[in-house]
Amino acid sequence: MYDLFLLDTLPQQQANIASYTLNRQRVWLKKATKRNSRLAYLPLTLLAKWLSIEALKPVPNLGGKQSVALEAARIKSLTKAGVAVPTILAESPQALLLADAGGSEEPSLTLLDKLLAAESVNEINHYLQMSTQALNDVHAKQCYLSEAFARNILVNKEGIVFIDFETDPGKYHKLTDCMVRDWHCFIFSLYGKLSTRNPHIECLTPALLNGLRQTQPEVRERFLSTLSRFKRLGRFPFHLLGSDGKKISVTLHALSLLDQQLRSQ
Repeated sequence: MYDLFLLDTLPQQQANIASYTLNRQRVWLKKATKRNSRLAYLPLTLLAKWLSIEALKPVPNLGGKQSVALEAARIKSLTKAGVAVPTILAESPQALLLADAGGSEEPSLTLLDKLLAAESVNEINHYLQMSTQALNDVHAKQCYLSEAFARNILVNKEGIVFIDFETDPGKYHKLTDCMVRDWHCFIFSLYGKLSTRNPHIECLTPALLNGLRQTQPEVRERFLSTLSRFKRLGRFPFHLLGSDGKKISVTLHALSLLDQQLRSQ
């Protein structure tokens, strides 16, 4: 049934990913995308080289059939390791059909959506604690994610589900750097989106400190070694460069606080 649905639906789908209802079950059809231009990775490549932060070096999305095969392999590998990821219902060289991470009674939402909809400090802290613990659990299994942004972390009634595995950082980085990269993706995505939100931004730094203190010592030490290097960016007046610049400024300030407090423990 799932194989036939994929084959019948794929030629008609215009978007890269779309949801459908199949026998009262919500499913997602994710098709092959074009490879990202190498020029798109140049700014981050130069920044990583200037700051001497290995974990910042970009991991390219190969696009096409390669990204489909890679995502299928990564999902299967993470599933075998016990990491909560989507279930593959059907696959072809051009696309994957994935089960929705939620249920009919309570659909899944991204971590970012859950945080923005939270109505109390306790609720904000609950989702932050849940997500940092889930990230540490992934690393405790000697695994890593691909793009650990808040938009790729889903929350359902069972807990956390991670999505989007079109890239494999392990092909470009050592295991510890892959884990450090997860933390940077996670942190930058949250500060960037919550920079103008209270009390969200006030809850974020303590939650991250708690999560980082519980991570593996070698990951924490490697992560800590990157923080002082970000101070080189402090000379740039990002806060004068519009809303995006202000988000960068808030994030850099937060990284400085994380650096101070992690070193003082």
